[in-house]
Amino acid sequence: MFEKRTVNIIFWGIILLAFAAYISGLYVDVTRDASKYATVSKEIYQHGNVVNLTVLGQAYDQKPPMTFWLGALGFAIGHVSNFWFKLPILLLVFAGLYWAFRLGESLYNRRVGWMTSFLMGCSFIYTMYSMDIHTDTPLQAFVTLALWQLFEFIKTRKNINWFIGFVAIGLAMLSKGPIGAAIPGFAVLGHILIKKDFRFLTDIRWYVGLVLAFIVVSPALIGLWNQFGFEGLRFFFWDNNVGRMTGAYTNTFNDYFFFAHSLLYLFLPWSILFYMAAFFEFRDLFRNKFRSQEYFTLAGIWIFFIILNTSKSQLPNYIFGIMPLIAVLTSKWIDKVAEQKSKMLKVFSSIQTVIAALLGVFTLLLVFYVFKGLDWYYYVLIAMAIGATFYVCFSVSPGVERILVPPAIIFITLTFILNSSIYPEMFGLQASSKAARYFNEHRNEGDTLYNYRYGSYELFFYSEPQALEVLYVGSVADVAGVEGNWIFTTSEGLADLDKLRSKPDTVIHYDHYSMRSAGLYFNPKTRDRIREDMYLIKY
Repeated sequence: MFEKRTVNIIFWGIILLAFAAYISGLYVDVTRDASKYATVSKEIYQHGNVVNLTVLGQAYDQKPPMTFWLGALGFAIGHVSNFWFKLPILLLVFAGLYWAFRLGESLYNRRVGWMTSFLMGCSFIYTMYSMDIHTDTPLQAFVTLALWQLFEFIKTRKNINWFIGFVAIGLAMLSKGPIGAAIPGFAVLGHILIKKDFRFLTDIRWYVGLVLAFIVVSPALIGLWNQFGFEGLRFFFWDNNVGRMTGAYTNTFNDYFFFAHSLLYLFLPWSILFYMAAFFEFRDLFRNKFRSQEYFTLAGIWIFFIILNTSKSQLPNYIFGIMPLIAVLTSKWIDKVAEQKSKMLKVFSSIQTVIAALLGVFTLLLVFYVFKGLDWYYYVLIAMAIGATFYVCFSVSPGVERILVPPAIIFITLTFILNSSIYPEMFGLQASSKAARYFNEHRNEGDTLYNYRYGSYELFFYSEPQALEVLYVGSVADVAGVEGNWIFTTSEGLADLDKLRSKPDTVIHYDHYSMRSAGLYFNPKTRDRIREDMYLIKY
Protein backbone atom coordinates (compact mmCIF):
# COMPACT_ATOMS: atom_id res chain seq x y z
CA MET A 1 0.00 0.00 0.00
CA PHE A 2 2.75 2.43 1.01
CA GLU A 3 6.32 2.46 -0.31
CA LYS A 4 8.09 1.89 3.01
CA ARG A 5 7.66 -1.53 4.58
CA THR A 6 7.82 -0.07 8.11
CA VAL A 7 5.00 2.36 7.33
CA ASN A 8 2.90 -0.55 6.04
CA ILE A 9 3.52 -2.45 9.27
CA ILE A 10 2.47 0.63 11.27
CA PHE A 11 -0.63 1.03 9.10
CA TRP A 12 -1.77 -2.55 9.72
CA GLY A 13 -0.97 -2.06 13.39
CA ILE A 14 -3.44 0.85 13.36
CA ILE A 15 -6.09 -1.40 11.82
CA LEU A 16 -5.57 -4.09 14.45
CA LEU A 17 -5.62 -1.58 17.31
CA ALA A 18 -8.75 0.04 15.87
CA PHE A 19 -10.43 -3.38 15.80
CA ALA A 20 -9.43 -3.92 19.45
CA ALA A 21 -10.77 -0.47 20.35
CA TYR A 22 -14.13 -1.16 18.73
CA ILE A 23 -14.40 -4.56 20.43
CA SER A 24 -13.53 -2.98 23.80
CA GLY A 25 -16.46 -0.60 23.39
CA LEU A 26 -18.85 -3.56 23.39
CA TYR A 27 -18.31 -4.05 27.13
CA VAL A 28 -19.02 -0.45 28.22
CA ASP A 29 -22.30 0.06 30.10
CA VAL A 30 -25.18 1.65 28.21
CA THR A 31 -26.72 4.93 29.31
CA ARG A 32 -29.35 7.48 28.29
CA ASP A 33 -30.80 6.69 24.82
CA ALA A 34 -28.74 3.51 24.47
CA SER A 35 -30.13 2.16 27.76
CA LYS A 36 -33.67 2.74 26.48
CA TYR A 37 -32.90 1.00 23.18
CA ALA A 38 -31.32 -1.91 25.06
CA THR A 39 -34.44 -2.19 27.24
CA VAL A 40 -36.75 -2.29 24.20
CA SER A 41 -34.47 -4.96 22.69
CA LYS A 42 -34.63 -6.95 25.92
CA GLU A 43 -38.44 -6.86 25.92
CA ILE A 44 -38.53 -8.07 22.30
CA TYR A 45 -36.21 -10.93 23.22
CA GLN A 46 -38.09 -11.91 26.37
CA HIS A 47 -41.66 -11.53 25.05
CA GLY A 48 -41.12 -12.41 21.38
CA ASN A 49 -43.12 -9.56 19.85
CA VAL A 50 -40.94 -8.08 17.11
CA VAL A 51 -43.66 -5.90 15.54
CA ASN A 52 -45.57 -4.33 18.44
CA LEU A 53 -42.74 -2.68 20.36
CA THR A 54 -42.92 -1.98 24.09
CA VAL A 55 -40.81 -0.31 26.74
CA LEU A 56 -41.66 -1.06 30.39
CA GLY A 57 -44.65 -2.93 29.02
CA GLN A 58 -46.12 0.17 27.36
CA ALA A 59 -46.53 0.61 23.59
CA TYR A 60 -43.50 2.32 22.09
CA ASP A 61 -43.45 4.51 18.97
CA GLN A 62 -40.45 6.81 19.33
CA LYS A 63 -38.01 4.96 17.05
CA PRO A 64 -38.33 2.38 14.26
CA PRO A 65 -37.38 -1.20 15.16
CA MET A 66 -34.09 -1.94 13.37
CA THR A 67 -31.81 -1.10 16.31
CA PHE A 68 -34.01 -3.13 18.64
CA TRP A 69 -34.18 -6.09 16.30
CA LEU A 70 -30.40 -6.16 16.09
CA GLY A 71 -30.09 -5.98 19.88
CA ALA A 72 -32.68 -8.74 20.36
CA LEU A 73 -30.83 -10.87 17.80
CA GLY A 74 -27.67 -10.49 19.85
CA PHE A 75 -29.51 -11.57 23.01
CA ALA A 76 -30.92 -14.60 21.18
CA ILE A 77 -27.43 -15.66 20.10
CA GLY A 78 -25.76 -14.96 23.45
CA HIS A 79 -27.50 -13.46 26.48
CA VAL A 80 -28.73 -10.12 27.79
CA SER A 81 -25.60 -8.00 28.21
CA ASN A 82 -23.77 -4.95 26.88
CA PHE A 83 -21.70 -7.11 24.54
CA TRP A 84 -24.56 -8.94 22.87
CA PHE A 85 -26.68 -5.80 22.54
CA LYS A 86 -23.93 -3.95 20.68
CA LEU A 87 -22.23 -6.75 18.70
CA PRO A 88 -24.75 -7.10 15.82
CA ILE A 89 -24.79 -3.30 15.43
CA LEU A 90 -20.98 -3.18 15.38
CA LEU A 91 -20.88 -5.89 12.71
CA LEU A 92 -23.23 -3.70 10.67
CA VAL A 93 -20.86 -0.76 11.19
CA PHE A 94 -18.02 -2.89 9.82
CA ALA A 95 -20.18 -3.82 6.83
CA GLY A 96 -20.86 -0.11 6.36
CA LEU A 97 -17.14 0.58 6.21
CA TYR A 98 -16.84 -1.92 3.38
CA TRP A 99 -19.82 -0.37 1.59
CA ALA A 100 -18.15 3.02 2.02
CA PHE A 101 -15.03 1.65 0.33
CA ARG A 102 -17.18 0.52 -2.58
CA LEU A 103 -19.00 3.88 -2.67
CA GLY A 104 -15.74 5.84 -2.89
CA GLU A 105 -14.43 3.42 -5.51
CA SER A 106 -17.63 3.75 -7.54
CA LEU A 107 -17.63 7.55 -7.39
CA TYR A 108 -13.89 7.99 -8.05
CA ASN A 109 -11.31 5.21 -7.74
CA ARG A 110 -10.00 2.47 -5.48
CA ARG A 111 -7.65 4.83 -3.58
CA VAL A 112 -10.52 7.14 -2.71
CA GLY A 113 -12.50 4.06 -1.69
CA TRP A 114 -10.05 2.72 0.86
CA MET A 115 -9.29 6.21 2.18
CA THR A 116 -13.03 6.82 2.66
CA SER A 117 -13.34 3.66 4.74
CA PHE A 118 -10.18 4.49 6.70
CA LEU A 119 -11.27 8.05 7.51
CA MET A 120 -14.64 6.83 8.71
CA GLY A 121 -13.31 3.99 10.84
CA CYS A 122 -10.65 6.21 12.41
CA SER A 123 -12.96 9.10 13.30
CA PHE A 124 -14.53 10.16 16.59
CA ILE A 125 -18.14 9.93 15.44
CA TYR A 126 -17.72 6.29 14.37
CA THR A 127 -15.83 5.15 17.45
CA MET A 128 -18.22 7.03 19.78
CA TYR A 129 -21.53 5.89 18.32
CA SER A 130 -20.35 2.31 17.92
CA MET A 131 -19.83 2.32 21.69
CA ASP A 132 -22.78 4.56 22.67
CA ILE A 133 -25.48 3.17 20.39
CA HIS A 134 -27.94 5.49 18.63
CA THR A 135 -30.46 4.72 15.89
CA ASP A 136 -28.17 6.73 13.59
CA THR A 137 -25.58 3.94 13.93
CA PRO A 138 -27.42 1.40 11.73
CA LEU A 139 -28.91 4.27 9.70
CA GLN A 140 -25.56 5.42 8.33
CA ALA A 141 -24.59 1.88 7.30
CA PHE A 142 -27.77 1.29 5.28
CA VAL A 143 -27.59 4.80 3.81
CA THR A 144 -24.05 3.99 2.65
CA LEU A 145 -25.25 0.78 1.00
CA ALA A 146 -28.12 2.65 -0.69
CA LEU A 147 -25.80 5.41 -1.97
CA TRP A 148 -23.32 2.91 -3.40
CA GLN A 149 -25.92 0.75 -5.10
CA LEU A 150 -27.99 3.63 -6.48
CA PHE A 151 -24.92 5.32 -7.95
CA GLU A 152 -24.05 2.00 -9.57
CA PHE A 153 -27.62 1.86 -10.88
CA ILE A 154 -27.22 5.34 -12.37
CA LYS A 155 -24.02 4.22 -14.11
CA THR A 156 -25.03 0.73 -15.25
CA ARG A 157 -28.88 0.68 -15.19
CA LYS A 158 -28.62 -2.88 -13.78
CA ASN A 159 -31.62 -4.30 -11.95
CA ILE A 160 -29.51 -5.85 -9.18
CA ASN A 161 -28.18 -2.43 -8.16
CA TRP A 162 -31.71 -0.98 -8.32
CA PHE A 163 -33.08 -3.79 -6.13
CA ILE A 164 -30.36 -3.66 -3.45
CA GLY A 165 -30.43 0.14 -3.44
CA PHE A 166 -34.13 0.40 -2.65
CA VAL A 167 -34.03 -2.49 -0.17
CA ALA A 168 -31.25 -0.55 1.59
CA ILE A 169 -33.47 2.55 1.64
CA GLY A 170 -36.19 0.48 3.29
CA LEU A 171 -33.72 -0.80 5.88
CA ALA A 172 -32.50 2.77 6.50
CA MET A 173 -36.11 3.83 7.09
CA LEU A 174 -36.48 0.91 9.49
CA SER A 175 -33.54 2.44 11.36
CA LYS A 176 -34.68 6.06 11.65
CA GLY A 177 -37.75 6.74 9.56
CA PRO A 178 -38.08 8.84 6.38
CA ILE A 179 -34.65 10.41 6.88
CA GLY A 180 -33.31 7.06 5.63
CA ALA A 181 -34.90 7.81 2.26
CA ALA A 182 -34.22 11.56 2.29
CA ILE A 183 -30.40 11.39 2.25
CA PRO A 184 -30.13 8.98 -0.74
CA GLY A 185 -33.00 10.88 -2.36
CA PHE A 186 -31.16 14.20 -2.15
CA ALA A 187 -28.01 12.63 -3.60
CA VAL A 188 -29.76 10.80 -6.46
CA LEU A 189 -32.18 13.55 -7.49
CA GLY A 190 -29.55 16.26 -7.16
CA HIS A 191 -27.10 14.31 -9.30
CA ILE A 192 -29.65 13.54 -12.03
CA LEU A 193 -31.15 17.05 -12.14
CA ILE A 194 -27.83 18.89 -12.23
CA LYS A 195 -26.61 16.45 -14.90
CA LYS A 196 -29.85 17.26 -16.76
CA ASP A 197 -30.48 13.57 -17.32
CA PHE A 198 -34.23 14.19 -17.13
CA ARG A 199 -35.22 11.20 -19.27
CA PHE A 200 -33.79 8.86 -16.66
CA LEU A 201 -36.46 10.10 -14.25
CA THR A 202 -39.10 8.52 -16.51
CA ASP A 203 -37.64 5.07 -15.79
CA ILE A 204 -40.48 3.27 -14.00
CA ARG A 205 -38.01 1.44 -11.75
CA TRP A 206 -37.58 4.60 -9.64
CA TYR A 207 -41.25 4.49 -8.70
CA VAL A 208 -41.46 0.74 -8.31
CA GLY A 209 -38.42 1.10 -6.06
CA LEU A 210 -40.38 3.35 -3.72
CA VAL A 211 -42.99 0.60 -3.42
CA LEU A 212 -40.21 -1.90 -2.70
CA ALA A 213 -38.81 0.34 0.05
CA PHE A 214 -42.28 0.62 1.62
CA ILE A 215 -42.66 -3.16 1.58
CA VAL A 216 -39.36 -3.45 3.48
CA VAL A 217 -40.44 -0.84 6.04
CA SER A 218 -43.96 -2.32 6.43
CA PRO A 219 -43.29 -4.21 9.71
CA ALA A 220 -42.66 -0.88 11.43
CA LEU A 221 -45.83 0.58 9.93
CA ILE A 222 -47.91 -2.45 10.92
CA GLY A 223 -46.68 -2.23 14.51
CA LEU A 224 -47.50 1.49 14.70
CA TRP A 225 -50.95 0.94 13.21
CA ASN A 226 -51.69 -1.93 15.60
CA GLN A 227 -50.80 0.13 18.66
CA PHE A 228 -51.51 3.76 17.72
CA GLY A 229 -53.66 3.72 14.58
CA PHE A 230 -53.35 6.65 12.18
CA GLU A 231 -51.52 8.73 14.81
CA GLY A 232 -48.70 6.16 14.80
CA LEU A 233 -48.25 6.47 11.03
CA ARG A 234 -48.37 10.25 11.20
CA PHE A 235 -45.72 10.19 13.91
CA PHE A 236 -43.47 7.95 11.77
CA PHE A 237 -43.78 9.97 8.58
CA TRP A 238 -43.95 13.45 10.05
CA ASP A 239 -43.46 14.15 13.76
CA ASN A 240 -40.41 11.98 14.42
CA ASN A 241 -38.29 13.60 11.69
CA VAL A 242 -39.91 16.69 10.20
CA GLY A 243 -41.67 17.59 13.44
CA ARG A 244 -38.37 17.61 15.33
CA MET A 245 -36.69 19.78 12.71
CA THR A 246 -39.53 22.32 12.57
CA GLY A 247 -39.93 22.42 16.35
CA ALA A 248 -43.51 21.10 16.17
CA TYR A 249 -42.62 17.97 18.13
CA THR A 250 -39.57 19.07 20.13
CA ASN A 251 -38.22 22.57 20.47
CA THR A 252 -34.74 22.79 21.91
CA PHE A 253 -32.48 25.43 20.36
CA ASN A 254 -31.38 26.63 16.96
CA ASP A 255 -27.75 27.37 16.07
CA TYR A 256 -27.26 27.97 12.35
CA PHE A 257 -23.63 26.87 12.66
CA PHE A 258 -24.18 23.96 15.06
CA PHE A 259 -23.01 21.18 12.75
CA ALA A 260 -20.30 23.33 11.19
CA HIS A 261 -18.53 23.61 14.54
CA SER A 262 -19.66 20.20 15.82
CA LEU A 263 -17.79 18.56 12.93
CA LEU A 264 -14.57 19.97 14.39
CA TYR A 265 -14.65 17.19 16.99
CA LEU A 266 -17.06 14.69 15.40
CA PHE A 267 -14.81 14.13 12.39
CA LEU A 268 -11.52 14.27 14.28
CA PRO A 269 -8.77 13.86 13.21
CA TRP A 270 -9.91 14.72 9.65
CA SER A 271 -12.22 17.70 10.23
CA ILE A 272 -9.84 20.45 9.02
CA LEU A 273 -9.18 18.47 5.85
CA PHE A 274 -12.93 18.26 5.25
CA TYR A 275 -13.36 22.02 5.56
CA MET A 276 -10.50 22.52 3.11
CA ALA A 277 -11.93 19.89 0.74
CA ALA A 278 -15.32 21.63 0.83
CA PHE A 279 -13.68 24.97 0.01
CA PHE A 280 -11.72 23.51 -2.93
CA GLU A 281 -14.79 21.66 -4.19
CA PHE A 282 -16.92 24.80 -4.34
CA ARG A 283 -14.04 26.81 -5.77
CA ASP A 284 -13.64 24.34 -8.63
CA LEU A 285 -17.37 24.13 -9.22
CA PHE A 286 -17.61 27.89 -9.69
CA ARG A 287 -14.47 28.00 -11.80
CA ASN A 288 -15.79 25.22 -14.05
CA LYS A 289 -19.31 26.68 -14.24
CA PHE A 290 -20.69 23.79 -12.21
CA ARG A 291 -19.30 21.09 -14.50
CA SER A 292 -18.22 18.10 -12.41
CA GLN A 293 -17.67 14.35 -12.61
CA GLU A 294 -20.48 13.75 -10.12
CA TYR A 295 -23.00 15.73 -8.06
CA PHE A 296 -23.79 12.92 -5.65
CA THR A 297 -21.64 14.35 -2.86
CA LEU A 298 -22.71 17.95 -3.55
CA ALA A 299 -26.44 17.25 -3.26
CA GLY A 300 -26.13 14.45 -0.72
CA ILE A 301 -24.10 16.51 1.75
CA TRP A 302 -25.20 20.10 1.47
CA ILE A 303 -28.99 19.88 1.16
CA PHE A 304 -29.17 17.80 4.32
CA PHE A 305 -26.45 19.90 6.01
CA ILE A 306 -28.47 23.09 5.48
CA ILE A 307 -31.64 21.42 6.74
CA LEU A 308 -29.86 20.25 9.89
CA ASN A 309 -28.41 23.66 10.66
CA THR A 310 -31.81 25.35 10.31
CA SER A 311 -33.53 22.64 12.36
CA LYS A 312 -35.11 23.47 15.73
CA SER A 313 -33.81 20.20 17.16
CA GLN A 314 -30.07 19.67 16.95
CA LEU A 315 -28.00 16.81 18.34
CA PRO A 316 -24.51 15.75 17.16
CA ASN A 317 -25.62 12.28 16.05
CA TYR A 318 -28.08 13.74 13.51
CA ILE A 319 -25.23 14.31 11.03
CA PHE A 320 -24.11 10.67 11.14
CA GLY A 321 -26.13 9.75 8.05
CA ILE A 322 -24.08 11.92 5.68
CA MET A 323 -20.67 11.10 7.15
CA PRO A 324 -19.91 8.56 4.36
CA LEU A 325 -20.30 11.31 1.76
CA ILE A 326 -18.24 13.73 3.87
CA ALA A 327 -15.50 11.08 4.01
CA VAL A 328 -15.70 10.56 0.23
CA LEU A 329 -15.31 14.29 -0.43
CA THR A 330 -12.35 14.53 1.96
CA SER A 331 -10.70 11.44 0.44
CA LYS A 332 -11.21 12.78 -3.09
CA TRP A 333 -9.18 15.89 -2.29
CA ILE A 334 -6.47 13.99 -0.42
CA ASP A 335 -6.11 11.81 -3.50
CA LYS A 336 -6.23 14.82 -5.82
CA VAL A 337 -3.48 16.81 -4.11
CA ALA A 338 -1.37 13.65 -3.83
CA GLU A 339 -1.76 12.89 -7.54
CA GLN A 340 -0.99 16.45 -8.60
CA LYS A 341 1.82 16.78 -6.04
CA SER A 342 0.66 20.36 -5.59
CA LYS A 343 1.76 22.77 -2.88
CA MET A 344 -1.33 21.76 -0.92
CA LEU A 345 0.19 18.31 -0.34
CA LYS A 346 2.70 19.80 2.05
CA VAL A 347 -0.02 21.93 3.66
CA PHE A 348 -2.27 18.89 4.19
CA SER A 349 0.66 16.95 5.66
CA SER A 350 1.63 19.79 7.99
CA ILE A 351 -1.94 20.27 9.23
CA GLN A 352 -2.27 16.58 10.06
CA THR A 353 1.09 16.58 11.82
CA VAL A 354 -0.11 19.44 14.03
CA ILE A 355 -3.37 17.60 14.74
CA ALA A 356 -1.40 14.46 15.65
CA ALA A 357 0.72 16.54 18.04
CA LEU A 358 -2.34 18.12 19.67
CA LEU A 359 -4.00 14.74 20.07
CA GLY A 360 -0.78 13.44 21.61
CA VAL A 361 -0.73 16.28 24.15
CA PHE A 362 -4.39 15.61 24.98
CA THR A 363 -3.68 11.91 25.44
CA LEU A 364 -0.78 12.62 27.80
CA LEU A 365 -2.90 15.05 29.84
CA LEU A 366 -5.63 12.43 30.04
CA VAL A 367 -3.44 9.62 31.35
CA PHE A 368 -1.13 11.66 33.59
CA TYR A 369 -3.58 14.23 34.99
CA VAL A 370 -7.24 13.31 34.52
CA PHE A 371 -7.11 9.50 34.85
CA LYS A 372 -3.97 8.60 36.71
CA GLY A 373 -2.86 5.08 37.53
CA LEU A 374 -3.71 3.19 34.34
CA ASP A 375 -2.24 -0.29 33.92
CA TRP A 376 1.41 -0.26 32.83
CA TYR A 377 0.78 -1.58 29.33
CA TYR A 378 -1.18 1.54 28.40
CA TYR A 379 1.95 3.62 28.99
CA VAL A 380 3.96 1.19 26.85
CA LEU A 381 1.33 1.53 24.12
CA ILE A 382 1.48 5.33 24.30
CA ALA A 383 5.28 5.28 24.06
CA MET A 384 5.11 2.99 21.01
CA ALA A 385 2.47 5.22 19.40
CA ILE A 386 4.55 8.35 19.93
CA GLY A 387 7.65 6.59 18.57
CA ALA A 388 5.77 5.40 15.47
CA THR A 389 4.37 8.89 14.91
CA PHE A 390 7.83 10.48 15.10
CA TYR A 391 9.17 7.86 12.71
CA VAL A 392 6.54 8.59 10.06
CA CYS A 393 6.74 12.37 10.48
CA PHE A 394 10.53 12.51 10.15
CA SER A 395 11.26 9.69 7.70
CA VAL A 396 8.47 10.08 5.15
CA SER A 397 8.09 12.91 2.66
CA PRO A 398 4.80 14.87 2.54
CA GLY A 399 2.18 12.62 0.97
CA VAL A 400 -0.73 10.33 1.73
CA GLU A 401 1.29 8.49 4.41
CA ARG A 402 2.06 11.74 6.26
CA ILE A 403 -1.56 12.87 5.96
CA LEU A 404 -3.20 9.67 7.21
CA VAL A 405 -0.85 7.69 9.42
CA PRO A 406 0.41 10.05 12.20
CA PRO A 407 -3.01 11.35 13.33
CA ALA A 408 -4.53 7.88 13.00
CA ILE A 409 -1.84 6.36 15.26
CA ILE A 410 -2.53 8.81 18.08
CA PHE A 411 -6.29 8.90 17.62
CA ILE A 412 -6.73 5.12 17.64
CA THR A 413 -4.38 4.78 20.62
CA LEU A 414 -6.51 7.33 22.47
CA THR A 415 -9.72 5.54 21.43
CA PHE A 416 -8.41 2.19 22.65
CA ILE A 417 -7.54 3.71 26.05
CA LEU A 418 -10.96 5.35 26.27
CA ASN A 419 -12.94 2.25 25.31
CA SER A 420 -10.95 -0.29 27.28
CA SER A 421 -10.25 1.66 30.48
CA ILE A 422 -11.66 5.17 30.85
CA TYR A 423 -15.20 4.74 29.52
CA PRO A 424 -15.81 1.54 31.53
CA GLU A 425 -14.79 3.46 34.66
CA MET A 426 -16.94 6.49 33.79
CA PHE A 427 -20.06 4.65 32.69
CA GLY A 428 -19.65 2.19 35.56
CA LEU A 429 -20.23 5.08 37.98
CA GLN A 430 -23.93 5.16 37.15
CA ALA A 431 -25.75 4.26 40.33
CA SER A 432 -28.62 2.71 38.38
CA SER A 433 -26.54 -0.07 36.85
CA LYS A 434 -24.70 -0.72 40.13
CA ALA A 435 -28.00 -0.92 42.03
CA ALA A 436 -29.51 -3.30 39.46
CA ARG A 437 -26.53 -5.64 39.70
CA TYR A 438 -26.62 -5.51 43.51
CA PHE A 439 -30.32 -6.42 43.44
CA ASN A 440 -29.68 -9.31 41.02
CA GLU A 441 -27.00 -10.72 43.33
CA HIS A 442 -28.73 -10.24 46.70
CA ARG A 443 -32.44 -10.58 45.99
CA ASN A 444 -34.50 -13.43 47.34
CA GLU A 445 -37.01 -15.41 45.32
CA GLY A 446 -40.08 -13.25 44.72
CA ASP A 447 -38.35 -9.92 45.45
CA THR A 448 -39.30 -6.99 43.19
CA LEU A 449 -37.29 -3.92 42.25
CA TYR A 450 -39.02 -0.59 41.59
CA ASN A 451 -37.78 2.62 40.05
CA TYR A 452 -39.02 5.89 41.50
CA ARG A 453 -38.07 9.33 40.14
CA TYR A 454 -34.99 8.24 38.15
CA GLY A 455 -35.45 9.18 34.50
CA SER A 456 -33.14 6.88 32.56
CA TYR A 457 -33.41 3.18 31.69
CA GLU A 458 -30.23 1.49 32.95
CA LEU A 459 -32.03 0.06 35.98
CA PHE A 460 -34.57 -1.71 33.75
CA PHE A 461 -32.00 -3.13 31.36
CA TYR A 462 -29.60 -4.52 33.97
CA SER A 463 -32.13 -5.83 36.52
CA GLU A 464 -33.52 -9.37 36.34
CA PRO A 465 -36.40 -9.73 36.80
CA GLN A 466 -36.84 -6.36 35.19
CA ALA A 467 -37.61 -3.47 37.51
CA LEU A 468 -41.07 -1.90 37.54
CA GLU A 469 -41.82 1.82 37.25
CA VAL A 470 -43.56 3.77 40.03
CA LEU A 471 -44.72 7.14 38.78
CA TYR A 472 -46.59 8.80 41.64
CA VAL A 473 -46.18 9.42 45.34
CA GLY A 474 -49.47 7.63 46.00
CA SER A 475 -48.26 4.55 44.16
CA VAL A 476 -44.93 4.43 45.96
CA ALA A 477 -46.80 4.44 49.28
CA ASP A 478 -48.38 1.13 48.25
CA VAL A 479 -44.98 -0.35 47.40
CA ALA A 480 -42.99 0.86 50.40
CA GLY A 481 -43.08 -1.29 53.50
CA VAL A 482 -43.92 -4.53 51.67
CA GLU A 483 -41.34 -7.17 52.52
CA GLY A 484 -39.24 -8.13 49.51
CA ASN A 485 -39.75 -4.82 47.71
CA TRP A 486 -36.72 -2.77 46.69
CA ILE A 487 -36.89 0.85 45.51
CA PHE A 488 -34.21 2.74 43.58
CA THR A 489 -34.65 6.48 43.85
CA THR A 490 -33.12 9.95 44.00
CA SER A 491 -32.63 12.16 47.06
CA GLU A 492 -36.05 13.72 46.34
CA GLY A 493 -37.58 10.26 46.21
CA LEU A 494 -35.93 9.35 49.51
CA ALA A 495 -37.52 12.44 51.08
CA ASP A 496 -40.92 11.22 49.87
CA LEU A 497 -40.30 7.77 51.36
CA ASP A 498 -39.12 9.25 54.68
CA LYS A 499 -42.56 10.82 55.13
CA LEU A 500 -44.17 7.38 55.11
CA ARG A 501 -44.62 5.28 58.22
CA SER A 502 -42.84 2.28 56.72
CA LYS A 503 -39.21 1.94 57.75
CA PRO A 504 -36.78 0.25 55.38
CA ASP A 505 -34.64 -2.73 56.24
CA THR A 506 -31.61 -1.41 54.32
CA VAL A 507 -30.66 1.89 52.66
CA ILE A 508 -27.65 1.85 50.33
CA HIS A 509 -26.24 5.19 49.20
CA TYR A 510 -24.58 5.62 45.79
CA ASP A 511 -22.60 8.46 44.28
CA HIS A 512 -24.15 8.77 40.84
CA TYR A 513 -22.39 10.46 37.91
CA SER A 514 -24.72 11.35 35.06
CA MET A 515 -23.29 10.86 31.59
CA ARG A 516 -25.54 13.64 30.32
CA SER A 517 -22.68 15.96 31.23
CA ALA A 518 -19.79 13.59 30.58
CA GLY A 519 -17.52 16.46 29.51
CA LEU A 520 -17.51 17.81 33.08
CA TYR A 521 -16.27 14.43 34.30
CA PHE A 522 -13.04 14.77 32.30
CA ASN A 523 -11.99 17.76 34.40
CA PRO A 524 -11.25 16.71 38.00
CA LYS A 525 -12.15 20.23 39.16
CA THR A 526 -15.67 20.05 37.71
CA ARG A 527 -16.34 16.35 38.27
CA ASP A 528 -18.34 16.84 41.46
CA ARG A 529 -20.80 19.07 39.61
CA ILE A 530 -22.37 16.01 38.02
CA ARG A 531 -22.39 13.92 41.20
CA GLU A 532 -25.84 13.10 42.55
CA ASP A 533 -27.07 11.10 45.53
CA MET A 534 -28.99 7.92 44.67
CA TYR A 535 -30.39 5.27 46.95
CA LEU A 536 -31.34 1.60 46.83
CA ILE A 537 -33.86 0.83 49.57
CA LYS A 538 -34.91 -2.64 50.69
CA TYR A 539 -37.99 -3.43 52.76
